[in-house]
Amino acid sequence: MKKKFLAALLFSLSLQIHAQFLNSMAVTLGATAANQKFKFHDPLALSRKGYVFGFNASVFLEMLSHDNVRWISEIQYNQKGSVDKQPEATYANKLQYLSWNNYLKVRYEMYNIIPYVLVGPRLEYTLAQASSSPAIAGSYLPLHVSLAAGAGLELVSYTNFKFFVEGFYVPDVMPAYISAPVHVNNSDFELRLGLKYEFAGRKESCNSPTYVE
Repeated sequence: MKKKFLAALLFSLSLQIHAQFLNSMAVTLGATAANQKFKFHDPLALSRKGYVFGFNASVFLEMLSHDNVRWISEIQYNQKGSVDKQPEATYANKLQYLSWNNYLKVRYEMYNIIPYVLVGPRLEYTLAQASSSPAIAGSYLPLHVSLAAGAGLELVSYTNFKFFVEGFYVPDVMPAYISAPVHVNNSDFELRLGLKYEFAGRKESCNSPTYVE
């Protein structure tokens, strides 16, 4: 199933690479602070777990060349989970995900910076789990959906390379783990640094004045 999922992602990106509206591509590296909610059903109870820290990395394509609106399609590796403190012990829950993310990007070009906001769904695939909480007796779902909302700041550059920084909040739309006694939802905060390469002929206007002789 992992091979089929990776093949589908690569095929999707290969189609997008050949699209005429392709604007740029980028890589990111960042840190993740993640936690979980355990929702018990018998009896009804909600337990919020502590934060666990990891890292994330991604590669994405930015499409469309509208001044204010772009579409981003991204493949991301991310580490999530939680710390479960119980009277008898402290348990670590660690998860690794590979996700396919799609964002609507709304941006505004200024003279030396480009602020923007991003929002969109993530389809997350469970690569690995190491959960020691007594409430977790089985496997996390192979696929689940989350929603990402974030903001970023890109530094204007007159070359094809651009640096940027982004922050995201990512809660699950559906549980990542489902069993009879408990459902588990992930959420996380991400801080990412990135380098973007704009393809030839796609340089930003940067709101710089145009002089005509």
